[in-house]
Amino acid sequence: MTERKPLSQKLRKGLARGSRSLDPTSPDYDSKDEFAAALRQTKGLLWTAGLFSGAVNLLFLASPIYLVQVYNRVIPSGSMATLVGLSIALALALTTMAVLDAARARVLVRAAARVDRLLSPRVFQAIVDLGQKVGASQRNAQPLRDLDQFRSALAGHGAQFFFDVPWMPLFLIALFVVHPVLGAAATAGALLLIGLAFLNDRTTRESARLAADAATRSYHFTDAIARHADPVHAMGMDHALADRWRVDRDTMMRKQAVGSDRNADFTSAIRLLRLAMQGMMLGLGAWLVVRGSILPASIFAANMMLGRALAPLEVAVGGWRQIAQALSAGRRVQRILIEAPAHRDRVEPPFEGVGLSVEGVSFTPAGAQRPALRTIDLTIAPGEAIGIVGPSGAGKSCLARLIVAARMPGAGRVTIGGLESRHWSRAMLARNIGYLPQDVGLFPGTLRDNIARFGEEASDAQVIDAAKRANVHDMILTLPEAYETRVDEGGAGLSGGQRQRIGLARALFGDPKLLVLDEPNAHLDADGEEALAVALQDLKRAGSTIILIAHRLNPVAHVDRVVVLSHGELQLDGPRARVFRKVRTELVESIAREPVAAR
Repeated sequence: MTERKPLSQKLRKGLARGSRSLDPTSPDYDSKDEFAAALRQTKGLLWTAGLFSGAVNLLFLASPIYLVQVYNRVIPSGSMATLVGLSIALALALTTMAVLDAARARVLVRAAARVDRLLSPRVFQAIVDLGQKVGASQRNAQPLRDLDQFRSALAGHGAQFFFDVPWMPLFLIALFVVHPVLGAAATAGALLLIGLAFLNDRTTRESARLAADAATRSYHFTDAIARHADPVHAMGMDHALADRWRVDRDTMMRKQAVGSDRNADFTSAIRLLRLAMQGMMLGLGAWLVVRGSILPASIFAANMMLGRALAPLEVAVGGWRQIAQALSAGRRVQRILIEAPAHRDRVEPPFEGVGLSVEGVSFTPAGAQRPALRTIDLTIAPGEAIGIVGPSGAGKSCLARLIVAARMPGAGRVTIGGLESRHWSRAMLARNIGYLPQDVGLFPGTLRDNIARFGEEASDAQVIDAAKRANVHDMILTLPEAYETRVDEGGAGLSGGQRQRIGLARALFGDPKLLVLDEPNAHLDADGEEALAVALQDLKRAGSTIILIAHRLNPVAHVDRVVVLSHGELQLDGPRARVFRKVRTELVESIAREPVAAR
């Protein structure tokens, strides 16, 4: 294979450029509110859009002015030259207005793109970081969807509402100039429309929220069924699951229907009010013309200005829910970024070996009623190999996640190489730690990308070396695209044993100083277990610290020390042979049958 950088590297570099755009040295930067800081860094574009909005609204006055001039000057005088001149001026004004309106839309699209470029890398990182604090069922890409919703609103017609609303008083003042009665009527009508829009929002908000919650539950339930379709088919669960799914679906439809009915009522009332106001404006204008208070042309000019004054309100009435949802989405993104602050550059101390210390650690998983670990104290010297054993639910996998900083302890602390794990940077973790979880978790991409951990500078030689140590190189070469074979989420398309060996190669990539393997031989055949044993021995000779979580106990024959967990508590800790002499269980007896030489 030739040296080349995978597509994922190019994408990451693009994200990195975007994240660097949110410059911490900028006077607009606020580490406590990066969302607001990103908006401030787009203020130049937003000010430009505001100026364009002002010009567009001012140029709109050209139409009523033209109408008044034609009625008052051209028709009485019959001057065609005046008519031509006024028409040319109107054409120029309307053309300029159209160009500026299109330019405003383009500027808002670019402002939205800049917000996305500034925040999307941080939102992505926040999603990853918050995965340490919540259960698997709560991990999703919703913050990124919220950012997309806010970005779409900023680039769409909803944003124009905010830029046009400040200019409403201009047209109301113009109507007062035409005649105070017209201005007062237009102002009263505008306030009534605003009141109806707010009342529409208040009466439909709760039903919209309940419908959205039910829709989210329905989608999550459907996603879970789709991911685990095999047992659904095998055990005939589809009808029962459909009945359960229908509960949330019916709730969603019922609440949406209630909200839609109320919204339709208000929309009809608002449309009726707008038409009535336009008719009233014509009637009032005619009455004032009869009284001699205004000229006839002012009737139509006033009606045009009323329509322009109400235009932003019509946008608000039609899209108020979308605007409100976009603002709520923006606030959620803001909270997520505050909850998961940006990573800071850290000084990396020199590590000759990576030892481990677990001091008074307790941990309760999100949503659990009792702690999974209670006051665990454990010290592992650099280069030592230990096995962690115990029955199901003992807390072994939970302890493994704490050791590799995939979770943070609720009490106590975990130190790696003398430095508390929460202070390890991503770069330090990438260079020093290899981790194979029970659920291997391959990502969409090529096998090469997955083994190389999607690293930017990974060489083919490093990838192949890791694959060979995991005894998966030959298997990869038999695939149609070899290392360029693409896998879907979770490694779909590969067998359980193949996924585990690819995950093992990923853990071994780069000669990690700390290797944590959770059930590494769960899906391995005899050749795979033999390759695993050889790889562990090589790593021990290289001075790596090794932690094995095991149910099937062949790998434990190669460790120096065994830790026994039960019900989240450390029961025994000592040399392998001594621990197994003290505890006689089926677990231990299966290990005792290993050859004495292996001990």
